[in-house]
Amino acid sequence: MTRSVSSISCFLGALLAVLSTRCGKPLDVVSVEGHVSYKGEPIANGVLTFFPERGRATPTNTDASGDFSLDLPPGQYTVIVNVGVKLPPGWKEGDPIPPQKTVLPPEYTTRAKSSLRANVGEGLHGPIDFALK
Repeated sequence: MTRSVSSISCFLGALLAVLSTRCGKPLDVVSVEGHVSYKGEPIANGVLTFFPERGRATPTNTDASGDFSLDLPPGQYTVIVNVGVKLPPGWKEGDPIPPQKTVLPPEYTTRAKSSLRANVGEGLHGPIDFALK
């Protein structure tokens, strides 16, 4: 009798695990994608960080075209954008780091001053784009 209860418990646990995800993604997240540009130029290889009202921040990278994608729980987010330095071919640790090509104002790079907001909801349709000026 104990063995059959144990088997049923294992089966129900596995079934619950399968039902709580869809295609490997938890049910309580929304796929978000978008584009980031500054003065009309894409921000290539930058980092966006999404700060929820409560909980941990979630970073994501932009590609060479300024596009990004990530999965987030529904909610309101404050977003910051940071731009990395493009290292020249042959650069190695210890070499001087070249100056940053794009420097963004603090209203885009610091959480306390950021004017960038994202509303992520279950019914999100279309990209969330950030056109920085």
